[in-house]
Amino acid sequence: MKLLLDAMFKPEIARQLRQRGHDVIAATERRDLADLLDPELLAAAQAEERAVVSNDVRGFVRLDRVYRQQGRSHYGVILTSDRHFDRNTERSIGQLVLALDAFLRTQPPESSATSLVYWLR
Repeated sequence: MKLLLDAMFKPEIARQLRQRGHDVIAATERRDLADLLDPELLAAAQAEERAVVSNDVRGFVRLDRVYRQQGRSHYGVILTSDRHFDRNTERSIGQLVLALDAFLRTQPPESSATSLVYWLR
């Protein structure tokens, strides 16, 4: 499974996950992704067969619902919260890397459009 981290996440998370062998990019690492709105980010992720990791629960749950109502699938949405992974602390970077690494190790390496929605805790 390949991931695209929403712009709210520090690129260091993507770098550390790549060092662990995962195919992960942060939106802030690429100009074409850095300022996209949620629908555009999800569409860009689909074009690259990536699941989106986001803290914008309301926005991405709504987008998942729209995709399903339209009979469309996506490559996944992984949701987080500041309650479990406070984006504003350096300590949370390591915690989020560990949690995403553990999750990715349970997923098949190839991407598939299963419309997975997963709460990372």
